[in-house]
Amino acid sequence: MPGWEGTLIQFSFIGMGLGLALAVPAYLHRHWPEAFARRVGDGAPAAPSWTAAVAGIVGLIWAYWAAGGTLGVARPAERDTNWRLLTGVGALWALAGAAAIWTLARKSAARVPHRLLLALGWLGSGSLFAWSSWKLPLTLFVAVAHPVDAALPENLAVAPVLHCAAVVAGVGMARTLVRPRAGVSPTLLHE
Repeated sequence: MPGWEGTLIQFSFIGMGLGLALAVPAYLHRHWPEAFARRVGDGAPAAPSWTAAVAGIVGLIWAYWAAGGTLGVARPAERDTNWRLLTGVGALWALAGAAAIWTLARKSAARVPHRLLLALGWLGSGSLFAWSSWKLPLTLFVAVAHPVDAALPENLAVAPVLHCAAVVAGVGMARTLVRPRAGVSPTLLHE
């Protein structure tokens, strides 16, 4: 590929990322204004979402792998710097999203800015869902077809379960973020 083509592709991804970073919050605010109207600690404390626990477990496993842990890794020699970096970034977003969802459910967490928690919750849920949605079919293909030129570091019995849990947690976290909480008045929307 010519150098100019690679540069163009990279800039298009940067443009798409910036465009989505601006468009998604506006879209979410229009479609789920009650989620943005709340403040941390408004209404009765809710039970922390099970999705926060699942996302936290997934994030801890990925952080363990990124730090060099080998439990659940079938081919430790296949782990290169890119794999560790991507796994670590996935762990960071999973843990940040889980912490945000957990904090939003607590009444005593009023010192944390609500918009920051919403942003971390959305980023965490989106990362879990998007990353594992494309990794799951790839992992299943490698597990079933056993292609000669593809070998994943993860244990092919553990990775699909982990990716399924991440997809479910991502969807559940997004649902938790848009679900109205008891005791929250929609009149807070314009404050």
